[in-house]
Amino acid sequence: MKKLFALLLAFLMVFSLAACGDKNPDKPDNTKTPSGNISAEIKTTLFTLGYDDGVWNNIEDDLKNEEDYCSATLQILDPDDPEYYLIEAEIEVSLEDPYDFREDLVYYGFNQYEYKENKAYKTVKIGGVDLLKYDDGDDTLVYFNRIEGAGATVKIEFDAEDITDSRITSLLDGLTINLTDTGNEDGPWEWEGKAFSADDASVNAGSFTIKSEFVPFEAPVTTFETFDHSVAAIGDRVYVLVDGELSECHYDGACLAFVDKIELPEDDYDRIEATADGTLWVSGSMNDILCIKNGSVVATYEDIDSLAIHPSGAWGVNYFTSNECAIVTFSGNTYTSTPVTFKEADTIMHLCVDENNIYVCANAADDSGHKVFIYNKAGVLQKTLCDAEGEGLGSVTFMTQTANGYIGFDGNMRDVLLWDNNGKFIAEISDGDLFSTNYPWFCDSAVLDDGSIITIMTEEREDKSATELVAFIVKGF
Repeated sequence: MKKLFALLLAFLMVFSLAACGDKNPDKPDNTKTPSGNISAEIKTTLFTLGYDDGVWNNIEDDLKNEEDYCSATLQILDPDDPEYYLIEAEIEVSLEDPYDFREDLVYYGFNQYEYKENKAYKTVKIGGVDLLKYDDGDDTLVYFNRIEGAGATVKIEFDAEDITDSRITSLLDGLTINLTDTGNEDGPWEWEGKAFSADDASVNAGSFTIKSEFVPFEAPVTTFETFDHSVAAIGDRVYVLVDGELSECHYDGACLAFVDKIELPEDDYDRIEATADGTLWVSGSMNDILCIKNGSVVATYEDIDSLAIHPSGAWGVNYFTSNECAIVTFSGNTYTSTPVTFKEADTIMHLCVDENNIYVCANAADDSGHKVFIYNKAGVLQKTLCDAEGEGLGSVTFMTQTANGYIGFDGNMRDVLLWDNNGKFIAEISDGDLFSTNYPWFCDSAVLDDGSIITIMTEEREDKSATELVAFIVKGF
């Protein structure tokens, strides 16, 4: 009897299970079983990660769990040397403006317009969100994307000896991104935004009236790099080095029209200067110095860190950050080097050479702040330029002498600075008064044939759609 009851009970249970299964016969199984063992969990406000702590080491000191920013770092340590890792994973989820994401988009080789307008790139579903994938074919793997409705950016980066390691996939399987769609709409992209413009302006400075004229590029030049752009001029040709790309422009007195792109062997050059014979001197840390004439490289020089060239092209100063520099004298395809120490200076931020002077823009050796030390070719101090109180400046990025004195552009303080020929301070002119800018960085300047100065700077647009490289002509001193 007991046996019969047991059989009857088993029959009823099977029937009951079958009946329950028939209620949703076409419903897919959305459960996902992470590969590998889940033995530990990181829970933040913006993501949750289940992982195998027998494989992955959670770097707890790096864990951030805030309302608008969460991150975690995990490593698989090298069993032969636990001070090193085989794989490192960094997970970041942040509620923020979209501009860092757009910079990453460009950095990793994606076209902003193709991404936004044409949805041109495939994505991978990770943690419940769609992410772009970048790998360098070697040791870097990145998944990232903008989750616009939530006003969030997700970025997952792996540094690994082998980016195909299955333990990476296992870790990603345990990730859940916790974001809420708030209906956020990001600000305009660069092609949707309003390009920078400014009216001509004039400012009284001592007995001088300094004037500025905004010179637009024929098409706006946008960038994600604030500092490392340069300009040079030869006649009616203006050359701009932007993000490592060198372009020739025609300047007709009103506009900078693009003429041609000049190919460089590397993309990390950051300084150009022109000499009287029409040669462009292109330099960048750890790169050969290039001499370019009529669009072609005519000479190269090795083992020069950064070069500030004399207008004659016969000599220049090889410098880096130390006050121990060298005067380099060129002869054909070779040069000689003579050590020179600018002892009043400590850390050099920038160095310029004009017809008569070497300008060392540096922190003072006596800790009195950032100043401009003017030397002759022999390295003998001629003058020291400072502010009205005799104290330090910000970070001067260009200096030259005119008939009326010395003019400098202070990138850090956003001021144009004037001194008389004796080095006496005349005035500081704010960027807003002279250029109608908000918070630019003065990247570089060059003297034109008529004695006016073309200066380039980076400035974020009012609508934050982009940072532009903008140019002005400065006259009156």
